[in-house]
Amino acid sequence: MDNPAYFQGQHRQKSYFEGWYFKCISADRKSAIAIIPGMAIDPAGQKHAFIQVIDAVKGKTWYHHFPYEAFQAATDRLDIRIEQNHFDDRGLNLAVDQPEGRISGQLSFSNLRPFPVSWLNPGIMGPFSFVPFMECYHAIVDLYHELHGQLVLDGETLDFEGGVGYIEKDYGRSFPRTYVWLQASHFDGLDASFVFSRARIPWLGGEFTGFFAYLTNFNDVQMRFATYNRSKLKNWTVNPAQGTCAGVLTGPHGTLSFEAQMQGGGRLRAPVDGQMDREIIESITASVTVTLTDPRGRELFERTSTEAGMEICL
Repeated sequence: MDNPAYFQGQHRQKSYFEGWYFKCISADRKSAIAIIPGMAIDPAGQKHAFIQVIDAVKGKTWYHHFPYEAFQAATDRLDIRIEQNHFDDRGLNLAVDQPEGRISGQLSFSNLRPFPVSWLNPGIMGPFSFVPFMECYHAIVDLYHELHGQLVLDGETLDFEGGVGYIEKDYGRSFPRTYVWLQASHFDGLDASFVFSRARIPWLGGEFTGFFAYLTNFNDVQMRFATYNRSKLKNWTVNPAQGTCAGVLTGPHGTLSFEAQMQGGGRLRAPVDGQMDREIIESITASVTVTLTDPRGRELFERTSTEAGMEICL
């Protein structure tokens, strides 16, 4: 089975990107960063590798540019290398020293909760994972893991011992022109993970609106709502100016309602035809409240996260 978490772009020659998103939140929640290693190829076939860094507390971002020859990625496991920087499902090692900034150190991961993948359901996109010519594919790699170690960011030591992490990725030609994305792993002391995305998706000369959501507490709750499993998104509201969104998802096994509020944010580079020249705003300290009920209306989950990832691009 071709796991979408592994490198997909070894034969691509133009208009392509691939990036992995490592979110790291400290135990005291005073440090929140995201690290995104990846590669990009523009329409003319010019290639480069990159490592993006978001410091959510300071609202600062860095885009570190590397020659493509420095990029290596395995096609049979999660394993990415860019010069002396290494990322896999056991941890990450950073040694970036560029005029734009520096980040170094090592984090190891334990108690991993990988996203369930099977032949019939290869990832969060379900059967859309098999559809060719889509502009962007999305994969959840690891829903939750514990962090160990420290990083030094521009001279400041960040302690992530006992913190929580999350890994996902995107690959294809371009990010959707309009989309909303949420991800949360901190729910009032409860181990749980929630992810939601809604986007306008161009395909074969037309476009359609698609969405997916996944919630689990790793014990008795594991529920998916998506366009492809006949779920519905109702009462959808989004306000980019205020940084808010809310909705109600209904599916064959229950109902999930959520509301989210952005807090702060930093500017990230995003791909358009493989060119990393689009700017988007991402917060990783947003607030998200999620409530899940079964078909009989019994409450299965009700929690708030205050260290959530959030993007609104409309």
